[in-house]
This record gives sequence, structure tokens and C-alpha cells, in this order.
Amino acid sequence: MVDAVVLAGGDGAVLDPTCRFKGLMPIAGKPMVEWVVDALNSAEMIHEVAVVVPTAENLGSWVDRTDKLVVSNGSFVENVLAGSGAFRADRPVLLVTGDIPALTPRAVDTFVEESLATGADATYPLIREADMIEQYPGSKRTFVRLADGKVTGGNMMFVAPLIMERNRDIGGRIFATRKNPLAMARVIGVRFAVRLVLGRLTVAEVETKLGELIGGKGAAVYTSEASIGADVDKPVDVIVAERVLYARAEGRNTVSERE
Repeated sequence: MVDAVVLAGGDGAVLDPTCRFKGLMPIAGKPMVEWVVDALNSAEMIHEVAVVVPTAENLGSWVDRTDKLVVSNGSFVENVLAGSGAFRADRPVLLVTGDIPALTPRAVDTFVEESLATGADATYPLIREADMIEQYPGSKRTFVRLADGKVTGGNMMFVAPLIMERNRDIGGRIFATRKNPLAMARVIGVRFAVRLVLGRLTVAEVETKLGELIGGKGAAVYTSEASIGADVDKPVDVIVAERVLYARAEGRNTVSERE
């Protein structure tokens, strides 16, 4: 089993100017982060759940269903370390963003089980374009072309104990440059960045680079559970997420729920 850290902060104004922070954005009658917490609590592979928020004021009753509430309003890396620091250091941690309200317990369990099976220090989920489009039609995602097809990344990461503190610097640099290709190239290496842009990278090369960056073993985990990548960043994402959630509530069999 692993512990889960939910990063629920972020600028809520990108979706609603009245939203204090992103995790509180209402989706299908509940804050986004509440959907994520409920999915994690229902997953068999999750031991405890910690939620990192910028403030503990007026959050709602969902807080009672978390094991730990961590108040941190620092950088991405500082928030990650604050959340992971709430747990024992001998269990792996699953980092999850609080903006994937359609997340399912099965998706969590599948990714954790497959991550543990790799024996890697850190794993990252990859979702094929076809799975994302089929399960969440209408959503707008950024896809990267690898040698064996287009993929999008999921909004969670599996990390072994102590790996985060050891990679505080590189983690911060990657996050800070994530929207600047030239700056990112200086962090991950120009040759790697060029092959990525040209769509020539193999999954093995991605895993090797991840391992080099963290100073351990990295692994990419392909998953067909697209709810892991269905983050809500734009108004259209709200529509897509609510369509899926309302369908589940009504007992309709959506693609993302099929066995």
C-alpha cells in the first residue's frame, strides 16, 4: 500500500473568478478535490490521504474524510514536500493533483499496482491518445508524439520513500520550466528535447532520462484508465467532467467505467 498526497491549491480564477483556489471549484455539486479524496479513500491500495491546501478556512465537510490536512502555500516542490512529510518515510507516496474529479478507485489501484511491479523509484502514467479521446470526448489535451504513438501524461506520480527530498532542486526546475520549451531543454538536455519535439523518443529513452534526473530507476507506466489524465484546466473540461460524473450517478455505463 502507499500514502497519497493531493495537491489541491492553484489559481481557481482560471475557471471561476470567485473560486479561492482550484481544488474548491464546484464540479457536479462538489468541490473538485472532494471527488479526488473520495476516489482515493475507496481505492484498496491507498493507506492514508493527505491534502495540501493554501488555507484551512471554510473548506467544507469533505475535510473530515481526509487523514491529514496540510496547510502550505509555497512553490510546487515545497507543497509536495509538506504533504509527503506528513507521512512515515518507509512507504511510497502517490502524488495526485486535486483537479481530476473523474478519477476512479480502479484507476488508482491499477496505476499503483503496476508502479510497484516495476520496482522503480519513480513512475509516471502515460495515456494513449485514443483512450483519452474515447473516454473523455470533447476534452482538450496536450499530446506528445513518442515513437510508438501519441500520449498524454497523467496527473499523478508514484515516488519511493526519500526520493522527493533528494530531488528538491531538479523537481523545482522542471516544474518552473514546464511551459517554456527552451528553458526545459536546458534542464533535460537539448538532444533529448529535440528528439521529443520530433517524435522520435522511445518509452525506454524516457525512462532512462527520468532515472538520470532523479538518480534512481524511473519507469513510464501505460494505462488505459484515462480518468488519471482528465484534469480540469479550462471551462470545456468542466463540461466534460460533469457529463461523466452525472452519468455515473445515474448508473449509466460510460466508457471509462467499463471492465
